Parts: sequence; C-alpha cells; structure tokens
Amino acid sequence: MRLPGDGPRVTSRSPGEFLLSWAEDALREDLRRSSLIDPGAYEIFGQGSRVNDTHLDDTADIDLVLMLTMPLPYGWERFRDDVLAALGETRTVRMGRRCLNVDDPDSLFGEMVDVLVATEYRWYPVPGAAHHEQGVFFRDQQGRPIVNFPRQHRRNGDVKDLRTGGRFKQVVRAAKRARRLAEQRRLIDDGAAPSYLIECLLFNVPDRVYLAGADHRDAVAWLRRSSQDDPAAFAALPCQNRINRIFGPGPDQWEPDAAARIIDVLQRI
Repeated sequence: MRLPGDGPRVTSRSPGEFLLSWAEDALREDLRRSSLIDPGAYEIFGQGSRVNDTHLDDTADIDLVLMLTMPLPYGWERFRDDVLAALGETRTVRMGRRCLNVDDPDSLFGEMVDVLVATEYRWYPVPGAAHHEQGVFFRDQQGRPIVNFPRQHRRNGDVKDLRTGGRFKQVVRAAKRARRLAEQRRLIDDGAAPSYLIECLLFNVPDRVYLAGADHRDAVAWLRRSSQDDPAAFAALPCQNRINRIFGPGPDQWEPDAAARIIDVLQRI
C-alpha cells in the first residue's frame, strides 16, 4: 500500500505520529469508498502501547479505535457487520478475538494495524448531571460486553509521566522487556501478562517511588508489598483510566493472585 502524504508536512512529525496518521487516513479512505457507513457518524483514534509511548520497538502494532458516535443510529452488532462489509469491498477482513484484522497478502495495513470496532459509551459519575466520561463499548469473540476508556488511559499516563520526569513510562517499558524475557524463559505463559495489565499495575505505584530513581524492580517491589500487606486494597486497584477496576470477573479483568504471581516473576528478572 502506498503511504499517503509527503513533503515538508511529514518531516515535522515523528515516525510514530506519521504511522498513526497514515493508518487513520488509510482506514478512513477505505470506509469512504463504501456507501454503507455515514462518514460523519464515526471517529477514528489511536490507542495502545504505540500511542501511549510505551511500545518497545518499531514492530509494535498500530491500534486504532473505530467508534460509532452518539446519537447512535443502531447498535454495535450492526455497526460491526457494516464495517466488515464496507472494508470487505476492497480487502479481506475478519473479526479476531476483539479486533478487526486485514488478511490481504503483502498488505502493510494488514501487517501493522488492528482495528477495534466500537460504539460510543457515556459514563456519568454523578447521575443526572451533564458531565460524562466518553468510553467505548464492544463485544469480544464470545459475545461478552466490554466497556473501556482509552482516552482517559492515555491522558492519565501522560500526566503521571510528566509528574515523574519521564520515569513512569521508562519503567513500564523496562517491565515489558522483563516480561518478554520471562516468557522466553517460560517463567510465565505467553499472553499471561499483557501490556495493558502491566501499565495499569505500574500506574498505581506512587510517584515518589519513580522520583527516587526506581528501576522496574523497585516499582514491582512496591506492588508486591501491597499485594501481601493489604490484599483488599490491592484487589481494589483502579485501571489507568481511573474508572474501571483491574481485578474482577469481567473479560477484560484479572485475578489478584494471578497478578501477584506475575509480579513475583518480574521482580526476579
């Protein structure tokens, strides 16, 4: 696929920003070719490690959210089907565990980009008040409903990184490298410690730990003490979006004991 854009405009952006803009433009262009979806009915934005600047290398996926905005003309299932049909006019597409995947041979878009198809969700902290937090709603491959808040996740991570002089995201990346090594040594199963879980856990480590020049072991040690000294408080830790909880029965939540075992491994690496 030809990358859109060239000239001086590109040189003013980082490679990561350019790739994200390219992916968004490519998806938007594909959708515009179809009459199935109103161009004014959705938003496209980035999420995940690359957008949050916690990715380890340039091979990281580009994660996009394709969100049907309110007022919703119809529900998530129909939007998903319309997106599959619209993109299927020019590409080979399928729904994966949670995201839409492009399977075209030699497709740079298909190789690098995952698309989460979602509808806008609004959470009102104070019932009856006008203020709300914008989130996304979707279903996984088993049909289970999931609500998440990727924009709040990104914003809160950026603020914490600023408060800690850049140490927070450095430690997240170091912990993810330790996770990769632990998987290679078969100390933890592949996929048992996803990046989202690691980032959310480390977000709860106090700023003072990072400001003291901690490496990932010091931050993980704080989490280990928290899980041992006050299991109830540990089990109630919020996600980085400060809305959802890390632990619970949901399809995008984990068990505290499983997280504690991962923490023990990461501290030893």
